[in-house]
Amino acid sequence: MPHRETPVSFESGGVSLHGVLHRAENARGVFVFCHPFAEEKKCAHRVLVETARALCDHGYSALRFDYRGCGDSDGEFVEFAAAAWLEDIGKAIQFAQAERVPVGLLGVRLGATLAALTAEESVAAGEAPGTGVEWLILWEPVIVGAQYVSQNLRRSQIKAMLTDKESFDAASVRAAHEGEVLDFDGYRVAQDARRQIEAMRLDTMQLAYPGSTFVLGISSRDQASDKIVALADKYPRGTAGGVRQEPFWNKIGLVDSGPAVEATLRWLEGLE
Repeated sequence: MPHRETPVSFESGGVSLHGVLHRAENARGVFVFCHPFAEEKKCAHRVLVETARALCDHGYSALRFDYRGCGDSDGEFVEFAAAAWLEDIGKAIQFAQAERVPVGLLGVRLGATLAALTAEESVAAGEAPGTGVEWLILWEPVIVGAQYVSQNLRRSQIKAMLTDKESFDAASVRAAHEGEVLDFDGYRVAQDARRQIEAMRLDTMQLAYPGSTFVLGISSRDQASDKIVALADKYPRGTAGGVRQEPFWNKIGLVDSGPAVEATLRWLEGLE
């Protein structure tokens, strides 16, 4: 299906955000993409571009954009935290609504968690049907923020151990992790951002979002894990899925985006 890709910008919190609108001809809806955090965003970029184009081929537009302090958007990464990025997603939804078609969210990893929280905010705000989030797609969401932070800090420590070798000082690395700004896999992250991420717990939240929801596990198995199924079951209209695919958010280079994209398109087709 013919589509156009247009650079766009809009404002959030006094900061200019930049992105690309993939506009499908006679679109049935538009998906706002919520990208992963830090290094995972860089690794996932190509897959998200391919996903946006695949959605367009099937009649859905897509808005890819960078949160403030990320990618081509203004601001410094270390200056912002999850609360600001949630506001950015809200502004992206408002921007996408100018297309005058239903709006959905597609998030990856921590971006999926932010998408889920945004959907809950739309419910709490009492938004009327057709003015909020029509569909919610969560790819391998971060379910427990504290575990996610811990895993990444441990990875940072291992990287330091391999780099510094004999001069490696574990105590110094641990102390650096408790400073005002910590090294998060090569990104400078403020403690406020760390605390906000650690506070995220999708597994213990009352999830009230009533729209069609697809929670997709991406792993070495072609079926959804127990945690993915449990999360999907928390939604009134949740569906769990699983695909065997490389964790593209952890790898630089060519990765086959096919399994996740195909599973998502099958789910969308089932809604029609």
